[in-house]
Amino acid sequence: MLAREVRILFRKEWRQLVRSRGAMLTALFLPIILLVLVPGGQMLGLKTGATKPVNLPPGMVLPPGMRELVESPLAMMRAMLVPFIALGGLIVPSVTASYILITERESRTLELLVALPVRVGQILLAKLLALLSLASLTTLVLFSVDAVLILWLGIGSPGFVLALLAVLLTSLTFSTTSALLVSLLARDFRTANNLNGVLIGPTILVCFLVTLAVPGPILSSLLLAALFAVGSGAATFVAMKVVTFERLLR
Repeated sequence: MLAREVRILFRKEWRQLVRSRGAMLTALFLPIILLVLVPGGQMLGLKTGATKPVNLPPGMVLPPGMRELVESPLAMMRAMLVPFIALGGLIVPSVTASYILITERESRTLELLVALPVRVGQILLAKLLALLSLASLTTLVLFSVDAVLILWLGIGSPGFVLALLAVLLTSLTFSTTSALLVSLLARDFRTANNLNGVLIGPTILVCFLVTLAVPGPILSSLLLAALFAVGSGAATFVAMKVVTFERLLR
């Protein structure tokens, strides 16, 4: 059960997010492209092309994550869905976090929190929950479209869909915690966006490397979900240790 202070702060953060046009456009526009238009278009294209044989050059050795392509032309689609879903979960919170904190810092409303009987940990928790709620609400609705297409077109099993869901939820959590930490430490939008880019870029690369190196999309999805969970825990631990009211307001 959340403390009363956290619930009050959460309602304040949620209203601020909903009223921010930039935050709402980011939360809706990018996920539609990353989670629906690109993968959905590819999956629908497979409806007519999935039965075509896959011809590989003689002697070509595929990485473990791509070896199923020889047996099933749908393997490429299953493999590419893993980083696409992860990317959809990574992008939204990393951009939205800048709106919820840096705008508040520039408008000097953060200073009002000092006079309230709340701890910095409660402020961080409320912001974290608000960001995660907005990102989850938009991405889970869009993910359901992908899930229906995967099962309808026979691209993957229900277990594969659940593994992708684990990737989405953990990538949302990791991106939310790390982006919140970056926004707490950055002084302006430009610095926050640059730092987020430095963090998200290598993370996306890791997603593709895991997809290529780990055999089977379900196993690679579960490994990515575990890595995201560890990363989100580390980011939360650092935020709780290094962020103080003084650093929050500087």
